[in-house]
Amino acid sequence: MPRTATTLDAADTSLRQQVYNSLREALTSGRFAPGQKVTFRYVAGVLGVSLTPVREALRRLVAEGAFEMNPNRSVRVPLMTRDKVLELRDIRMELEGLAAAKAALAATRPQTAEIRRAAREILVARTRGDSATDRQKVREFHFAVYAAAAQPTLLRLIEGLWLQTGPYMNLLYPDFISSSRGPAGRQRLIAALEAGDAAAARREMENDIRRALSYVAGLADENGNIAPAVPATTRKRRSPAASAVFELQVN
Repeated sequence: MPRTATTLDAADTSLRQQVYNSLREALTSGRFAPGQKVTFRYVAGVLGVSLTPVREALRRLVAEGAFEMNPNRSVRVPLMTRDKVLELRDIRMELEGLAAAKAALAATRPQTAEIRRAAREILVARTRGDSATDRQKVREFHFAVYAAAAQPTLLRLIEGLWLQTGPYMNLLYPDFISSSRGPAGRQRLIAALEAGDAAAARREMENDIRRALSYVAGLADENGNIAPAVPATTRKRRSPAASAVFELQVN
């Protein structure tokens, strides 16, 4: 059966959204480093798509503050200052603390079980020194909490903030994550969710964000600038390891 123009348009729209979702997930999971340059061609090669949906997705993410546009068909993860990180910290504490409080009142048993599973998987990844999986599982843990709040507008606002701070998760490794305070705090948060204790859930989430982003802010130099984790430039040519950076997210 031949594909109609309407079918083709729908498929094209779906592909553009999948590329956008893939990049958002990669950003919020810390798969891009602060200051990293990413070419359009590289993203298209990793995802196995044409340049058109990549170009549109990257332009959307530039508009959202997740990337900065470069003149040579590439984008860069923005560099941060101490003041910017502290501003984002304070906003995230308010919004994500609210989401955790809402989750304590609304989470179902399957949802809290999923949150507990993500917490265990963070420990497993951390024990074997797998920082990429560690960051991915941290994201899963947090967003499982926020999803349990059943507040879609609040969730979208939180996602937008994570687009900006996600790459800076790289700066937490290895020194910050070696502390036992993170695992203990996650267990207290889970206990608060299971007990329906909104105040405790809010407090634990706020403390987690305060500790992490205050640490990042403390890495700023005397001028208040936070240096990249690695001065990386992503090559146009696809390498064997490149496909592990991110993949196409199918809705």
